Amino acid sequence: MRCLNCNLDGVPLSAEICPRCGVHLPSLMRDLLPIGSLLRGGTYRIDYALGRGGFGITYRATHQNLEQFVAIKEFYPQEHVVRNTITKGLSIPTTQQEAYEKGLQRFLREGRILAKLHHSNVVRVQDLFEEQDTAYLVMELVTGKTLKDELESQPERRLPIKRVEEVMEQLVAALEAIHDKEVYHLDLKPDNVLLNANGRVVLVDFGAARQGLSGRSTRAYTETYAAPEVIAGGNIGPESDIFELGMMLHEMLTGKLPEPALRRLMKDTWEPADLGEPWQSLVMEALRLYPEERPWSVGEWWDGRGSQTSLTENCPTLDQPIQVPFFCQTHILHQYKNTE
Repeated sequence: MRCLNCNLDGVPLSAEICPRCGVHLPSLMRDLLPIGSLLRGGTYRIDYALGRGGFGITYRATHQNLEQFVAIKEFYPQEHVVRNTITKGLSIPTTQQEAYEKGLQRFLREGRILAKLHHSNVVRVQDLFEEQDTAYLVMELVTGKTLKDELESQPERRLPIKRVEEVMEQLVAALEAIHDKEVYHLDLKPDNVLLNANGRVVLVDFGAARQGLSGRSTRAYTETYAAPEVIAGGNIGPESDIFELGMMLHEMLTGKLPEPALRRLMKDTWEPADLGEPWQSLVMEALRLYPEERPWSVGEWWDGRGSQTSLTENCPTLDQPIQVPFFCQTHILHQYKNTE
């Protein structure tokens, strides 16, 4: 099984202490479905947990009829529910019912959005169902590591240029495919990029995704990577994902994240290190604070390798004051004060 504290694989099922980090394993498993649990009328058998976040737990499971491994994501918002020790379903306090139901509908929407996407660099959905007072999303099992794992294994947390190009080519292809369906990921970060041993790059976790240009806000974004309009609940589009991809590109090249959008909106003194071309232009174009000043096509942005100078001719320079967009002002001020 896997230790959910340090992500060590191959831990014996009988182990009580993780051999790497020393954590008490049973304490990490209290909220999990027990190993061997059956779902979907016995179609799926839970093998062990692969990971967990604030809104869900992902398991490796076996499709018993096909004898194939799959990944199953269980909707489990840990702030709102507890596991029923008898039924193994979820118990939701009355005061949390409304928040839970909203989250559940968002989870189901994620599954339906993913089901419409068919691309080798986007995780494939195989099933979606409700059971035990919650919902389960069945996906292909992608073995390997995350981009975050790879960055943390490298000197100074940065990748060789050739590796950056390999990862970026496939991420751009994934985003082109989802944008063609008017789907926007809106939570691009190294944790949500899987890398398998054959070189395949797979984009996962569409919990923040939106279809169309809706301005509805979401709490599922990651503040250190998110575009200003995503944080503020403004209108979103391809340029929102391009911003987050630009943050990741800078991180892969330098080992460091640029200044978050929240702080830049208040006082934009950030300037990337001398990355050399075409990287300098790519990063600068992607990280424009105003959505309308960024490229609108991720493929053209990447293929042009910084040739889209017309997109940046009228952008504010660093010695000009940045006028905070009206839709951001109240939200940004509140968020900024909370980060001090």
